Amino acid sequence: MKRTAIALLLLLAASAARAQRPTFVVQPNGVVAAVLPLSVLSHAAVKKQLGTGLTTTFLLVARQRTTNVRSGARLEIRYDLWDDVWLVRRIEFDGRSERARITSLEALEKWWRTPVRVLASSANRVSLQLDLSVLPFSAAEKEDARQWISKSGGVANSGGGAGGIVDALIGTTIGAEPITSFKWNLELSLK
Repeated sequence: MKRTAIALLLLLAASAARAQRPTFVVQPNGVVAAVLPLSVLSHAAVKKQLGTGLTTTFLLVARQRTTNVRSGARLEIRYDLWDDVWLVRRIEFDGRSERARITSLEALEKWWRTPVRVLASSANRVSLQLDLSVLPFSAAEKEDARQWISKSGGVANSGGGAGGIVDALIGTTIGAEPITSFKWNLELSLK
């Protein structure tokens, strides 16, 4: 496990020297896919979170600035300390989802560089803003915590006053601010 941690640090340090901006790929039918920079994984706060063994969620929100149409995707990475593997999940803008079990740093890097489909547009050209928020939990973990908190100490989420207590707890704990976020603007020709 120690060898894996050292290798992860080397991978992340090497990725810091690479491009800071994503690249974009225009796919058939006006689909825009983003290839995220490896430098995101080398960000100090992200690196720290990835080492916890908890799920780190990368939430992508794509917004066409001229029409304000929004779309997005989600990536989840969790390092399984016991099995020494990464459990990853990708959910693209149209709901297409894939899960994988990754056994090496090279494979994790390859998975990270796979284009993520974030938006489809019928326009010839799009003015796009892409926001990436790094969250310290997954959607499933947030729901599990919500259920656990609602059942703890006799607090039931019955839609009455207790639900407000649960919502307040969720809002101040697991609903906390992202670890870090990134924002990129670009113009793309889709035709």
